[in-house]
Amino acid sequence: MAVNRPTFHEAWYRVAQLCPRLLTSVQVYRQHFRGQMWYVLENAANNNFSRISSAAYQFIAQLDGRRTVSQVWEKCNDQLGDSAPTQGEIIQLLGQLYSSNLLYAELAPDTESLFNRYSHRIKRRIQGAFTNLLFVRIPLIDPNRFLDRWIPIVGRLFSRIGFTLWLIVVAAGLAVIVSNFRELIHQSSDVLAPNNLILLYLSMILVKIVHEFGHAFACKRFGKLNGSGGQVHVMGIMFLVFVPMPYLDASSAWAFRQKWHRAIVGLAGIIVELFIAAIAAIIWANTSTGPLHTIAFNIIFIASVSTLVFNGNPLLKFDAYYVLSDIVEIPNLGQRSRSYIYYLVRKHCWKVRNAFDPAHSVGEKIWFVSYGIASMFYRVFVCVRILLFLNERLPEELFILVPCFAMSAIIMWLLVPLGRFIRYLATSVELSRSRLLAVGSTLGVLALLVICLGIVHVPDYCRVEGIVEPVDMAIIYTKSDGFVTDFALSGSSVTPEDEFLVKAVNPELEAEKKAFMAKLRELEVRKRIEETREVTAAQILTEKIEAMKEKIARVDHELSSLSLQSDISGTWVSPDIEKSVGRFLPRGEQVGFVADLNKVLIRAVAGQTLAAILVEHAQKQLEIRVKGRPDIMIAGQIEKIFPAGKEVLPSQALGYAVGGSIATHAQDMRGIRSAEKFFEVRIGPDPDSDVRLLTGQRVVARIRLPSKPIAARWWRSVRQLFQRRFHI
Repeated sequence: MAVNRPTFHEAWYRVAQLCPRLLTSVQVYRQHFRGQMWYVLENAANNNFSRISSAAYQFIAQLDGRRTVSQVWEKCNDQLGDSAPTQGEIIQLLGQLYSSNLLYAELAPDTESLFNRYSHRIKRRIQGAFTNLLFVRIPLIDPNRFLDRWIPIVGRLFSRIGFTLWLIVVAAGLAVIVSNFRELIHQSSDVLAPNNLILLYLSMILVKIVHEFGHAFACKRFGKLNGSGGQVHVMGIMFLVFVPMPYLDASSAWAFRQKWHRAIVGLAGIIVELFIAAIAAIIWANTSTGPLHTIAFNIIFIASVSTLVFNGNPLLKFDAYYVLSDIVEIPNLGQRSRSYIYYLVRKHCWKVRNAFDPAHSVGEKIWFVSYGIASMFYRVFVCVRILLFLNERLPEELFILVPCFAMSAIIMWLLVPLGRFIRYLATSVELSRSRLLAVGSTLGVLALLVICLGIVHVPDYCRVEGIVEPVDMAIIYTKSDGFVTDFALSGSSVTPEDEFLVKAVNPELEAEKKAFMAKLRELEVRKRIEETREVTAAQILTEKIEAMKEKIARVDHELSSLSLQSDISGTWVSPDIEKSVGRFLPRGEQVGFVADLNKVLIRAVAGQTLAAILVEHAQKQLEIRVKGRPDIMIAGQIEKIFPAGKEVLPSQALGYAVGGSIATHAQDMRGIRSAEKFFEVRIGPDPDSDVRLLTGQRVVARIRLPSKPIAARWWRSVRQLFQRRFHI
């Protein structure tokens, strides 16, 4: 691949007569990346690393503090020819090593130079703390001695036996989570409840401490195997989205020769989190309501969110990112991806002649484009989801965090890069010949975005989710306790004249009736005797006889209600009725329903903001699609929108617990009580349609609204977000 590498540089005179050398504390490790030899330089005094190519190392290795930079460069040109580093690359290399405290110059004592550079680095960190409110790190302690003391014991976990134990525990925890998934979903709705915030914070601290020590012990373990000390000297606090969490610097793992050892160190925190989450799942499933139960759930929640959204996702610059970067052998994947996309713009859009291409192969180009685009969109997605989550779950006393987070994200990811980009367009030297083209194309893209987002009207829709139910339906409940003896087959047609749907017996009621009948006969005999003796006693017995007849009538009514019948004609639906013979059915249990399955309606649910839109466009035709069957489409019409808000869902299928869109109360184990009031919408499907909807199907109804720009739709969503939060 031909690369434009100018040999000379206008600032060469500034470094040509310097006589630098590597610090005596610098250690050198060889590593292979994509078939090429690279060298990793480590300063054990401050745990700084730098990766350089073979040609750059051949230049650096000849700097002994006596020969000048110019002399060594000329010698490299004789040895390497066209592969020798250029003057510009030498200047960049010296600056990189100097800023990483790896290079020493004889112009000043080593300690003074180190102190000055460290001071500048501290100042940059303090400035970064004010410009990056979401990710602030404060170092506190050196845990190296503690790790050395415990590594003989804890290090055994990072072995084949430890891995086997990990698999067993995680598999057991996963089985518990799958079998209790519905209860987990219910309890998650209260994870940010005020009475859980302290326990949630303590659980988070516990999980993150274990996470960081997982990195540390893995680094120590594989450091010994690689001949590197695996030193861990920094542990402190990191503020992530305003939440203080522990962090630990295990960057000495970059010196390991085996990339899979480096990968295990990078994944150690995730591995440990999954392990303790599995243990917490087992504890949670076997404890009742209380602090231990709540802490166990919090650990499950924190470990899952942390792993899936942050640490376990390589699209964010956390653990999985560094592991992916190392495995695919593309160091600094995120920065180089952005640089390559910028290169494509400068080279092909702005016609910059000397644009630097950071890709060294076709494979790297594919990685840079795909990763750069995916990571950008995922970062925006995570930011928006965090905002929505905090808006919905945070109590009003802490709602100030939401605008603070939003402003920080806007400043960090929009305003600061925009300011740098404007300054680049206005002052960059490489745009001296194509500045007009660069500014014009940028303004053209902005104009195109404004037109597409703010002017061009696109189709607009709103959607509601509902459940299919028969128009005429009678739910059959048991009216008395009893044991099933006979039944009508599910799916059969029934009428009110039919003998029974379900027939049951109750031996206790039958015995009670026999006892009452015997008592009645006794009272009647006594009454006849008393009528010949004393009239008053006979009247008292008459009253007792009437009371006994009432008891017998009540028992007769309960015995007759053991045979269940339908008040309407239709199809008898009771899927599990065949298994019920001999089973005890308590009073009030639903055993099935009778309905005309040919006439159905849809009971949909709509939030308060969406209901207002539906009222305005109620006369328009809807498109109804069955959930999971996008190929089936039925027309429909809104028949009625109930004006009063409801809290009980028409079906469990519409709640979060089973994949619906409506949040439900955590305390409601049935999953039918919504967290917020909703409006019920009755929708009638087209009776002339060839498609037949089945009772119990979950459907999505879509109504087309007047076309409007995308920006207007976004603004409507933002307004609705605040209206729902502040009830305005």
